[in-house]
Amino acid sequence: MLTIYTDGASRGNPGHAACAYTISNSEGKLLDKSAEFLGKNTNNVAEYTAVIRALTKAGEYQDKEIRLFSDSQLVIRQITGRYRINKPHLKVLYDEVMALCKPFTITWGEVPRENPGISQCDKLCNEELDRHTNL
Repeated sequence: MLTIYTDGASRGNPGHAACAYTISNSEGKLLDKSAEFLGKNTNNVAEYTAVIRALTKAGEYQDKEIRLFSDSQLVIRQITGRYRINKPHLKVLYDEVMALCKPFTITWGEVPRENPGISQCDKLCNEELDRHTNL
């Protein structure tokens, strides 16, 4: 089983944005971590993009069972069907997530910002934003 944490950040909304994820195996060993600058974007786009990047990377591993955690109530609740998707640009991202989910069995979790896994992703996002915006 893979455990994935994702986070997206936007300084301004929209503003400079970044996303990040971590992937660990069932023993808790960190297998991969990544952060990406997204240019000017909204926080919701950054959050969805983090999930997309993480699921894309997860496809490189043999594990097909995933626990994916985010602090984005909107993203997790849209993905799990609790919230409707009213914005067409988010529907496109949602559809991409659904396509990437097909080979996996995924348990979705909404956790607070203070969660250690989310804190690590938040730090990666902020480092990426600092790298691109403090030039």
